[in-house]
Amino acid sequence: MITEILIPAAGAVSLLGNVWAARRVRGLRRRLVEARRRAITDPLTGLANRAGLNRVLAGLADESYDLVLVDLDKFKQVNDTYGHAAGDRLLVEVAARISAVVEDIDGAVVARMGGDEIVLACPSPAPLAQILGADVIAALAEPIEVADGVAVPVRASLGAVHVTAGEDPARALAAADAAAYEVKARGGDGMVEHDVLAALPGVESRPMVRMREMAALVRVLGVTA
Repeated sequence: MITEILIPAAGAVSLLGNVWAARRVRGLRRRLVEARRRAITDPLTGLANRAGLNRVLAGLADESYDLVLVDLDKFKQVNDTYGHAAGDRLLVEVAARISAVVEDIDGAVVARMGGDEIVLACPSPAPLAQILGADVIAALAEPIEVADGVAVPVRASLGAVHVTAGEDPARALAAADAAAYEVKARGGDGMVEHDVLAALPGVESRPMVRMREMAALVRVLGVTA
């Protein structure tokens, strides 16, 4: 009689243990998937981050694609005038508008590289980077509300490049960066396309970074032009 009672009880304990173990494994898997997603996603905008972009570009190594780098003009003024919350609202809306440009294109990615710099990569057998850039400019044409009753115009410097199959993604980004820098040097609010017949620059070419470093140095030293 005692044996007949203990055997079902032991089976029930075993079953509960298996259920608990299965749920724990599923929970661990969900957390792992979420951790991996966060590792390649920008937490503010929901766009891919630099690591996510690099992963996509690696997957495009055997095909051609268009690359557009978008650097917002005078973004710091928004933060300084209306606060960082306003700057965040601006970035979130800019990200949404740019994402809408390529939402129907398979394999396209929009990534936030950091700060106010956003990159689009879009598979394309023909050089259409200039058209893609023009679509981005059109998407940003309307002012964006950054606080209650406060809307600001959006201007950006764009660098566009068509990347052929087999090109180094880092060199492609450097080319887009150099093109955007050229726009910045002219006062911003426009686009320059890298000459498809010209070789891509070396990966060490980061004029946008150098320009920002020089601007920071000028502010520290109090030097005026």
